[in-house]
Amino acid sequence: MKIILTFTLLMIPGVVISMRVTGYSGGGVTITCGYDGGYRANEKYFCKGQWSTCTDQIKTKEKNKWVQQDRFSLYDDTTSRVFTVTIRELSERDSGIYYCGTELYGPDLYTKVDLKVITGE
Repeated sequence: MKIILTFTLLMIPGVVISMRVTGYSGGGVTITCGYDGGYRANEKYFCKGQWSTCTDQIKTKEKNKWVQQDRFSLYDDTTSRVFTVTIRELSERDSGIYYCGTELYGPDLYTKVDLKVITGE
């Protein structure tokens, strides 16, 4: 059984936001992160690991178009000011800390995502 969980967050400067997401092995999750309208042109990304050493899983290349890399997909909807990340074919090794980020010239805006993948139905 594949279950997709969807979460929406708004990234607000100066506020640290975090969330927990649970997915099931073999299924997928969709994570939606919002951003302020002033950041429509900025690159968005989804990375894994601690913030200082976070490894990009996927980045935007074009606005308002799906980007895919392996099991990860990202769509930056500049009209709605949200970007959506989908991870397919989850396994326990996907569990861990991720970040939805918006690149800035100063410190990036980000949302911490704690993903837990459970084996079983």
